[in-house]
Amino acid sequence: MKKIFTMICVLMLGIGAAQAQANQGQTAVGVNLVYGSEIESLGLGARFQYGIIDHLRGEVGFNYFFEHNHTSWWDVNINAHYLVNLRNEQFFIYPLAGLNYTMAKAGGIESNHVGLNLGAGLEYEVSEHWGVNLEYRHTIIRKVDQGVVGIGLNYKF
Repeated sequence: MKKIFTMICVLMLGIGAAQAQANQGQTAVGVNLVYGSEIESLGLGARFQYGIIDHLRGEVGFNYFFEHNHTSWWDVNINAHYLVNLRNEQFFIYPLAGLNYTMAKAGGIESNHVGLNLGAGLEYEVSEHWGVNLEYRHTIIRKVDQGVVGIGLNYKF
């Protein structure tokens, strides 16, 4: 399954003719509601996005998952998104890849992990400044993998 997903992401990166909303220098901030598969809990997140070049944007994000079964969890992510326009320069799909830092605390024992993110998302521009998105990323960590599904709202400057 991971190989198929990786192949799809690589193929999407090869699509270069599409127009994308991420223009060089464009910035956005956002909030999101997330669900983590390993902690089995909802959480809240915040992110900052910056258009590095046309079609490619960088993102720094933070997610805090609500405590579940005496386990707390938060993570910081640095991801790259390659935006592909699907319709009328309002609807986009993007593969994502990046780095993750996770802190989990269970039963008084704290563990810190560094991992890789792979995923994909959909984004719809509601207006010139507002957009909504649905995203899935899978964080690959040596001892603990976690899938994160999120739905969010962005404000573009």
